[in-house]
Amino acid sequence: MNYKHLTVFLVILLTAAIIILGAYGFHESSKANIADLRPVLRIGAVPVESVAKTRDQFDKLITYLEKKTNWKVELFVSHDYNGIINEMAKGNLDIAWFGPFSYVLAHDRAMARAFAVEDNIRTGTVYHSVIIVHPESPISSVEQLIGRRLAFTDRSSTSGHLIPKAILRQHGVDVEKDMSEVIFTNTHDSAILAVKKRTVDASAVSDAVLFSLREKGIIGEKDYRIIYTSANIPGSVWAYREGINPTLLEKIKHSFLNVAKEDKEALGIYGQDLVKGFVPADDRDYDIIRETAKQLELVAIPR
Repeated sequence: MNYKHLTVFLVILLTAAIIILGAYGFHESSKANIADLRPVLRIGAVPVESVAKTRDQFDKLITYLEKKTNWKVELFVSHDYNGIINEMAKGNLDIAWFGPFSYVLAHDRAMARAFAVEDNIRTGTVYHSVIIVHPESPISSVEQLIGRRLAFTDRSSTSGHLIPKAILRQHGVDVEKDMSEVIFTNTHDSAILAVKKRTVDASAVSDAVLFSLREKGIIGEKDYRIIYTSANIPGSVWAYREGINPTLLEKIKHSFLNVAKEDKEALGIYGQDLVKGFVPADDRDYDIIRETAKQLELVAIPR
């Protein structure tokens, strides 16, 4: 083969390679575009820990829901419950994970309707608000919190604000007048760690989150002491936005109510072996939360 023939051969070979690679790239791009044409199910959640950690924890649940619904699932993580409520009210979220109080607010402001409640291994479909202090703290009762630094979690949190505020009032403590400082940490883990580090004198948090952090080794029994435990609180719920595609809704309900037997790893968002599944939710179970919110004049939370 002379030089001229070699040049022609290389040009033909290169052209063929470009055509083949281009066709392959088009094929892969087409597949991606086809996948992107799936309808989108938008879900919302508030981080128990960091936003990045929450996204990682939701990966398996998202994969499970995509498989069961054949819809593409997109996760929106807000720094607080108010952000989730507002996005659902705008029609930007289809389902979301709420605490009891934030669910009541979302029910009124965003047409949220509960469909699945957590079934916790320790406490079933209820949980508790606990007020914790450092083990070396002299505080041993709610009344002794007067003049101290107190941490709540989120203004729309049940166990981290609504219930403990009611408890304080029942014990003659006015949060607005009697505390030296009141802060909102946004997350339960931050409030728990604030007690451990002694940046506050006491924190009001969910016992479920407290147990979760202990299971993960983030805190130990020597890092806190419980001075008060509330009565039973109805559990956190998954709720849909009224008006959602009815066929999709049935698939979503089936997915959540059967996740424990169909894909237990999808429950990893709750921590290792803390939630054993879901049971159907009943909106009437949250009437006690509505009553408490009215008594504390907390029905309207700033938007």
